Amino acid sequence: MLSRVVGIDSARFVALVHDESFVHSLGINAHSLEGYLLPDTYTFQWQTDEQALITTLVTEYRRFYTDSLQARANGLDWTTNQVMTLASIVEGEAVLQEERPVISGVYHNRLRKGMKLEADPTLRYVIDGGPRRILYSDLQIESPYNTYRYRGLPPGPINNPGRASILAALFPARHNYLFFVANGKGGHWFTSTYAEHMRYVRQYRRERNIREAGSLTDTNGRPAAR
Repeated sequence: MLSRVVGIDSARFVALVHDESFVHSLGINAHSLEGYLLPDTYTFQWQTDEQALITTLVTEYRRFYTDSLQARANGLDWTTNQVMTLASIVEGEAVLQEERPVISGVYHNRLRKGMKLEADPTLRYVIDGGPRRILYSDLQIESPYNTYRYRGLPPGPINNPGRASILAALFPARHNYLFFVANGKGGHWFTSTYAEHMRYVRQYRRERNIREAGSLTDTNGRPAAR
């Protein structure tokens, strides 16, 4: 997208994002800048230098991630990379702003209990071919980012989270929820037990099947042309 909007060299942009010497020169202690390019509304000249553009995004991140937020991370005994990794998962899960701290709280609870995160966005990150519905076979993908196979946080961020998701990672809602599933309306059902969770999973699947069946018919109830 940046290539189209700003006219940058996308290959050079990606190379710089993963250039560890450049990453460290910007004061980021990570292997990549993925997760540290703060989303916002920026104004750039056409064909802005890739290095200058990235520096602007990281500078805005560092301006936001203040010493007080770092102190909060220290209080949780989390590294900055861990904070940004969880924030990126929250970013990938949440649609409704008010759910971000709740979703974060679910993952904090699961981490404390030693449970696998089982976060769909981490799996989509390693699936070839772009976003699609996750299949049962995908759960066996061999990758440290597959939180259905491995406990704990993945090695690093899976996207560039916004301010709200970063704050949610640092200040999760306090509750007893361990599970959540999409409710088909942009939000989620949150539950504390697996039995409750599966009840909502079945409800979601029933409603999804009804929606998909409806999309295959026209307004007169006949099969729609495809």
